[in-house]
Amino acid sequence: MNLWLCFRLSQWPLDSQTQLPEPAVVVEKQRIIAFNAAAKKLGITFQQTQAHALQLAAETKLITLERKVEQEQRCLEQLHAWAYRYTSTVYSDFGTNLLLRIDQSLRLFRGLDALLKHIQIDFAHHPYTHKLGLAHSPIGAWLATYLRQEYALSDATDTEKLGGLNIALLQSRHPKDTQALQRVGIHTLSALFDLPLEALRKRSSKHFMEDMERLKGLRQTIIPDYHLPPRFHDRYRFGYEVSDNEELWPAINYLLDGLSAFLQKTQHRTSVLTWHLQGIHRYRESFTLRSSQPHIQAGAWLALMAVRLETLTLKETIETLSLECNELEPLQNDTVDLLGNHQSKPKYALTDHLRTRLGHQAVQYIRVRDEHIPEYAHQNSTETPSKSHKAQAPSRTVPSRPVWLLSPPVTTQSRKAKEWIHGELTLMLGPERIEDYWWEHSQCRDYYIALDEQRYRFWVFRDRHTQEWFLHGIFD
Repeated sequence: MNLWLCFRLSQWPLDSQTQLPEPAVVVEKQRIIAFNAAAKKLGITFQQTQAHALQLAAETKLITLERKVEQEQRCLEQLHAWAYRYTSTVYSDFGTNLLLRIDQSLRLFRGLDALLKHIQIDFAHHPYTHKLGLAHSPIGAWLATYLRQEYALSDATDTEKLGGLNIALLQSRHPKDTQALQRVGIHTLSALFDLPLEALRKRSSKHFMEDMERLKGLRQTIIPDYHLPPRFHDRYRFGYEVSDNEELWPAINYLLDGLSAFLQKTQHRTSVLTWHLQGIHRYRESFTLRSSQPHIQAGAWLALMAVRLETLTLKETIETLSLECNELEPLQNDTVDLLGNHQSKPKYALTDHLRTRLGHQAVQYIRVRDEHIPEYAHQNSTETPSKSHKAQAPSRTVPSRPVWLLSPPVTTQSRKAKEWIHGELTLMLGPERIEDYWWEHSQCRDYYIALDEQRYRFWVFRDRHTQEWFLHGIFD
């Protein structure tokens, strides 16, 4: 039999925006639609006018926020992605609620009690006011969230444990049907369940009857499998103020484990992570971690995060840590062991550590360009060689060239050249003529390999236009 778990997010318009300890409300069309515990103590209630709420607050500062529907939807999508680690059937209905079909996950988590405990501990990291309900239909699980908690999570038939609830709970979903039933003296779900379905069907809407059949177990709810979005975003609420970097590690481990599970399920990997730190008093700070190679496991990111935390200074106390990943790559056939770990240390591990400590621009790679003039044949780039657009190597045989080039070349009679050259130069090999840029600033050079009096090798050329000699490279 199907088993559904519902998270009723009763203060969602507020929780999806902020978790301020000060009295705060969300307003829509000048009416209060959500408020926190501090505002409730002032006497503020649902659907009060904004003016009335401000009068109740008197001299107390009341934070009023406009409703942000798009942000609510984004946060709800994040919850769907979080719930996917427990089941592939996830959706929202009956207002702002999260519904999970969990009967298919019981064996994996070794029973209902163990699964519920795991979910509740995991969800505690999310800063959302919620009530849980368990039933054999989605609508039953939603209604169960209005029961006392010990009954809300009991595995009983829907009609057995929901009978005492008032049918007014269905008002928002079926206003006309609910009002008609109340007029004939039916006020509880148990009284509604006692009515014959055929008699009820003649007086009720089709949508209402479908819900009744689901509550009685006569109709199944068919929901397509949830598909993860092409991005990851999750956050961890500490429940206390964090002022030391070491205290961030529980959140870091939790978020990276969630990212690793997400990447494995979607068969992706990533090389860019963005972290967001949020304080209670509107403090915000973000930083980005980059890796030269994309990863799917959390271990590589933990090492980089350890390096980053050595230089991270918290300007204020932190209440929430968020992890965001929007740049995903399809998983390729890397060399991994049976547990999904890389068999050898990544080639660019040192580069990643240096960049994390010194900054992304501090480490650059040399890229080859298809140019004849030597000083234009190389280019510095922050991209790793695997991501660079590699120039096609010329098919001709290239003579021996020094790795170390002076930029720009200097005349052999200059003071800088004398710092390297000891005595007179003797030409040993050449010339190699290089000519290019005839359409702009014509370059025509004859290159030679030369030795000084101490037998050091240099790469020199004579400019055929000016007849001057230049030092361009130094051999090892």
